[in-house]
Amino acid sequence: MVFTYYLSLVPYHIAWYICKLFRRKKLYLLHVEDPFDYFIFRNIAKHLSPMGIVLSSKTLIPKLQPMLPPATKIYLYPFCFPDGVIMFRNAAWKYPVKSIIKIGLEHGAYNFKRFPKAYYYNLFNLYMMTSMHDVTRIKARGAKPVKAIGYPKSDSLFDGSYPAEQLNELRNTLNLDKDKPTLLFSSTWDGSGMSAAHKWYDKVQSLATAYNVLVTLHPRMSEYYKDYFANLEGIHYINAMDIYPYLLISDVCIGDTNSLIAEFCIVNRPIITFSIEATKRTMDDVIELIKSVSIRIDSFEELPAAIDEALSTATNTAAARAKVIRTLINPLDGNAGLRAAQEICILLPELKL
Repeated sequence: MVFTYYLSLVPYHIAWYICKLFRRKKLYLLHVEDPFDYFIFRNIAKHLSPMGIVLSSKTLIPKLQPMLPPATKIYLYPFCFPDGVIMFRNAAWKYPVKSIIKIGLEHGAYNFKRFPKAYYYNLFNLYMMTSMHDVTRIKARGAKPVKAIGYPKSDSLFDGSYPAEQLNELRNTLNLDKDKPTLLFSSTWDGSGMSAAHKWYDKVQSLATAYNVLVTLHPRMSEYYKDYFANLEGIHYINAMDIYPYLLISDVCIGDTNSLIAEFCIVNRPIITFSIEATKRTMDDVIELIKSVSIRIDSFEELPAAIDEALSTATNTAAARAKVIRTLINPLDGNAGLRAAQEICILLPELKL
């Protein structure tokens, strides 16, 4: 168990029970540790009554403010004592009162990561996952309150959020050459030891004559890489919360071991991945999954031929991407947010619309 759990156990209990005595209505909150948490929650929130949020840091407020409904109440952790909490983190221990109803969700396909211990899942009343494959895997480790609902973020691909006119406007804004294929480069966090950014970052500019080149990086990527791409002529560095429009205007997606590969499969784009050296964090089954859905290369010199192959075989490789998605995100039908809301309302009925 996390040490701060024991440190806060008694004082938090006392404060929670005192607040409970003087509270007339039940308080349900969304726990937010990153703006991306709320970005995903939007497709669930539209099926629920309004609720407040609790932030891990007040520095998040300016980033979240544009997404929040005007009357949203904001609390700072740990100075909040809810009756129920929803989070996209495996951190139920932060609310060390058994009477608090705790609901968790995955913030992405967990197939690209090692699962936390089942103990942490069992602190929740319910933990919703992106697929039955994930449910089966974590149940085998002893987790109990888990259920598959899909991936709420992906609902935006089914509800008309990205009409052709909007995508054309984005192409024009980026000044993309319509006669050139568009490549989207991405990388996982370099601090993980599983990034391949070092294999291409200082060479990618050479592709700009033949292709439109977009680059997106893990939020925790070193500032060195972010600054490098932000100032690289001829390259479009994407620092947007919503990556789907950029995926939809791309012809080929290029990555390493990043979970964004799941999103590549959702939008059905051919994939190229750079291999990496094995580390303690590397999982053989994840590498095999990535190999099954991508053209695998070791060096930048192999990339031009791989791009040609990806473009010419995009239709033929679609079946492999569909197969992977059935493992990573299932059901994938635009109703994950609704299913999540329905499950939430069973435990927190006051949030029902």
